[in-house]
Amino acid sequence: MRWLSDNYTQWIRHISGNPDLSELYYRGIHDFESLKGAELVRFSALMVEAFRRSEEMFYLQLEGRLEPYVWKGIEAGMREFSGYPGIQAWWRFRSHWFSEEFAKHINQLQQTAPPPRMYREPMGDD
Repeated sequence: MRWLSDNYTQWIRHISGNPDLSELYYRGIHDFESLKGAELVRFSALMVEAFRRSEEMFYLQLEGRLEPYVWKGIEAGMREFSGYPGIQAWWRFRSHWFSEEFAKHINQLQQTAPPPRMYREPMGDD
């Protein structure tokens, strides 16, 4: 559990501690197609890191090494994260970099993802 918490916190600090990276992340999750050149490389690196961490947690859960209540929270976050159009666009290009079992799981999460609201995005009628 401590490793999971530290691992996730490290990734968040990496993004939030760098204003340029925060802006790139926010733009990328909303509009992957707008990224060009080095921006695309940096955003892809962030996504590989996020999805590799998620894949590790996915397998820890399958092995019974995560309590169900912990996995429930992790999976809810993955579902919401996967609801962003930029995340889904990136995933279509790079899902083959991950195990087939994990890719199927992410595909299912994306199909059931609610409208993006992690960062207080307005709803369609707001």
